[in-house]
Amino acid sequence: MINDFFNWCVLVLEIMAEHTGMSYELINILIFVILQPLLILIFFYLWRRERHKFREISDFLILINKEYS
Repeated sequence: MINDFFNWCVLVLEIMAEHTGMSYELINILIFVILQPLLILIFFYLWRRERHKFREISDFLILINKEYS
């Protein structure tokens, strides 16, 4: 089953190579060496930004609750 999935992925990369004129190796590098780490960094940044926003909102709500208590 794993071998079938791997072979299917290789086939997809080979088809992409045929349609784009790039080599299989170049597409592999673009996806797994450049695109994947870049997406990981982007999503990490977005997660940290949202976490910071939530913390600010949470602190604000706590402050409001203290003022009206």
